[in-house]
Amino acid sequence: MKLIERYIFRRVLTLSLITLCATTAIVLTTQVLLRVDVLTESGESILVFLKLAAFLVPAMTTLVMPFALLIGASQNLNSMNTDSELAVIESSGGSNMLVARPIMLIALIMTLVSLGSSLFVEPWSNRQLREIVSAASADLMSFAVQSGTFKRVSNNLYMQIAEELPGGDFGGIFIIDLRDPQTQLIYHAKRGAVRTYDDDNFLLMQQGEIQRKNLKTGAVSTISFASYALDFATFDASERKTRYYPKERSTSYLFSPDPDDPVLKHAPALIRSEIHRRFSDWLYPVLFGLIAVYFGGSARSNREERLWSIGLAVLIALAFRGAGFFVVNNSGKSLVYALLSYFVPLSGILCFGLLVLFHKTPRIAQSWVDRAGMLLEKVLGAVSSFGFPWGRAGGGAGGEG
Repeated sequence: MKLIERYIFRRVLTLSLITLCATTAIVLTTQVLLRVDVLTESGESILVFLKLAAFLVPAMTTLVMPFALLIGASQNLNSMNTDSELAVIESSGGSNMLVARPIMLIALIMTLVSLGSSLFVEPWSNRQLREIVSAASADLMSFAVQSGTFKRVSNNLYMQIAEELPGGDFGGIFIIDLRDPQTQLIYHAKRGAVRTYDDDNFLLMQQGEIQRKNLKTGAVSTISFASYALDFATFDASERKTRYYPKERSTSYLFSPDPDDPVLKHAPALIRSEIHRRFSDWLYPVLFGLIAVYFGGSARSNREERLWSIGLAVLIALAFRGAGFFVVNNSGKSLVYALLSYFVPLSGILCFGLLVLFHKTPRIAQSWVDRAGMLLEKVLGAVSSFGFPWGRAGGGAGGEG
């Protein structure tokens, strides 16, 4: 690798990693907040929160990695153009591949990391995440005893425990399950205890009743039982009837699932969609790297044109990623969508790869740049009428010019 290539590689890699850490932290915060209710209500320690965040990192990193590369490469190339470094490279006879090679090397590294994460790390971390949430749901039992009031276990699922009996059992168990929009379930038992079988937590209730009410017809049926076991895996907000989702299964399992798997019986499309997601998401770092090189890898003197080129690069990247999400979500239902899951990123890689290889530089006509600038000034001028400071600043600058 030449000196200039090592220079570009180091700068792009550093900025991409900083962007990756920052964006992952932001996305991670939103995901933790979605699961924080069960953990806080069960009185879990800060260590459990840290574990929860750690197991969310692989999925979040794979998601934001292409965008981190796009931002890091585009920002670095824009800085090099501002400092006339790109102009010096071109004037000295340097090929555009001097700029493309280090960025594409980083893209290939991210691609391999993304592929390994999707196939092996993510399923494992998602299973660990499910175990944490299930364990926290089980801990709600002791927390509910302390309060003696109804505690929300998850959406439309509530529990009350009257007292703790000698030996660690519970007395006066009352559970209301409204998760099914068509059925209301009420569990009532005199005694109960938490038991573990094969690493799964169960609420074993004794001497009680189950009242089932059809919310459409109003019909009520009551079943008395001497003992009844509830799996705590059903006490999370997912409202699924299986222990593990397809995203929590190993890749080998998805290709050869258990014939008795409830997902395989009732929603096999979810398994197929997960397979296509794992084998297509890893292509996007290469695509985003090529987009960054194509729109930012050449020297330009027109600052406005370069800014609009960067904006166009971001829009194209978002369009490809949005199309990818759409076709992958439907890939389990149709062979056409399954093929499109791979065609969308591969077509972009082929298109922008050829453009970079043959040094086809994008040029935006000055008339379009001027029209876009005038439109932006009008928008900022209209916004200023609503009292936004940044709108007034933009409108004032436009008026003085």
